Amino acid sequence: MALRFERGDSSRPSGHALLFFRTSTGGVDDVHVTYVVVLPVVVNPMKYLPPAFASQIAAFAGQIGGLVGAMGNLDAVPLPPIPERISRDELWRLATYRNDDVLDGGMVDGSVERLMTAAQEATQHYAESYRIALARVPIGETDAGPVELEAPDDDTLRWVFLDERGRIDELTKLTGRLRDAIDAGDALHTWELATTMRRLGSHLPEKYRVTEMVAGAVRAGTVGASLAQLYLDRCYKLCSEAYEDLGRIDREILRFESI
Repeated sequence: MALRFERGDSSRPSGHALLFFRTSTGGVDDVHVTYVVVLPVVVNPMKYLPPAFASQIAAFAGQIGGLVGAMGNLDAVPLPPIPERISRDELWRLATYRNDDVLDGGMVDGSVERLMTAAQEATQHYAESYRIALARVPIGETDAGPVELEAPDDDTLRWVFLDERGRIDELTKLTGRLRDAIDAGDALHTWELATTMRRLGSHLPEKYRVTEMVAGAVRAGTVGASLAQLYLDRCYKLCSEAYEDLGRIDREILRFESI
């Protein structure tokens, strides 16, 4: 399962996220959502049960093929286990207020069984990403020696001092130059500009989907021009927290990407 971070940083998951799925039966502005928590301290629920009940629950868990938390440690959970339908606007309002990651789990068929299974799978993927990122954080002194950092180039130095809107403005300028290079048939300049845009995208949260934007923007003709503009519109909407039009923009992007 490929999770896409709509909010937050995939290289440094926070450990708490609103996970949503799109279904064919849902409204255009509705998604099914659950809250994923990666516990900072692993919990063994059996430890807190009276011995008389613990043996009965363990036997029951074995009969049904495993009960969450009953036979082992509990370290990550989706709550509720079956995602509930809420609006996209409410999803983003909650995520922004609580500073949660937002994860796009993709499209599911909408059945209770599939929603539950998809939520469990996505939770484990998110928890694994969290553990990998956490393992990279050193505890106290290490014996690895000093880390040699690559000197930043002029572009990177300039981008560091820009806020998100400033970086999106830079992305807009680069996109215009990219489209000019494509129209002129300048393949080398097109490649250089696309590479620079991807580098700039690494300084923006994944919710802006810069890599996907570049992939669309380099397409020839009106399709590439339309995708470039739609992705830029989407960036500015997200930056301004104007979420009400995102559904329409995403649908337009999907329409052009299918051409």
